[in-house]
Amino acid sequence: MKKTNKLAVIFAVGLSSGMFSQVGINTQNPQTTFHIDGSKDNPVTGAPSVVQQANDFVVTQQANVGIGVAAPTEKLDIASGNVRIRDINSNVGVGGTDRIVVANASGILKTIDFTAYSLFHTRLAANQNVSGSIITTLLFVTPIATSPFYSYDTGTGVMTFNQPGNYLITLQASFTGMAAGAQLLLGIRSVPDANYLGRASHYNAVAPAVGVGELMSYTTVIVVPSEGYQIRFTAFANQNATVLATETGSTGSGNVTNVTVQKI
Repeated sequence: MKKTNKLAVIFAVGLSSGMFSQVGINTQNPQTTFHIDGSKDNPVTGAPSVVQQANDFVVTQQANVGIGVAAPTEKLDIASGNVRIRDINSNVGVGGTDRIVVANASGILKTIDFTAYSLFHTRLAANQNVSGSIITTLLFVTPIATSPFYSYDTGTGVMTFNQPGNYLITLQASFTGMAAGAQLLLGIRSVPDANYLGRASHYNAVAPAVGVGELMSYTTVIVVPSEGYQIRFTAFANQNATVLATETGSTGSGNVTNVTVQKI
């Protein structure tokens, strides 16, 4: 009877210690709670190299899973490679509600609302006078909507792109204080100053009423070649004119000169 009790105690102690040990498959040197060495190439002692870890699968005490990495820092940490889901089409996202998954510079997946994230929008700070035949930089207020894609200097009117790519730009302005037949022009110019990246011109049909301007709207795409690329938004008239920030008329008052930029 005493012999049986001794065996039971030995078994219980052995089982208890085994429950807290590290388990290795194809390796005598597991690096964490559960460690599979797919190619049986890990060293008997010490940490495996990056090349040796490439075929490993581990689960840590914190329930982090590593594929190709022996010390995962996220719930799922993959050293390199692609992820594939063979039957994903049965779970279709909802536009306008679901978020887009992106990876940061360290490869960590995150979600963003890309529509809002990529948008820049601002309005003219105040009415601006345009001297005849002189290109004038439009000065907008602090952006109402923006993202890390853009930086805007409200003092100089210079926009800086923080990421290369294709950008859709809509520039709208209202001119007033000029006679019929005056030429109006909206433009996008690079900094340092060079030729227009985009421009649109229009001729006044009639002299506008007081407080009401000749509205122009221009949309184009520009290609930003590199981080730090700069542009400015300009207005031009072949005679003195005023660009209105707010238009006032029989239908009410409201903003009329603004710019919207979106990465596409």
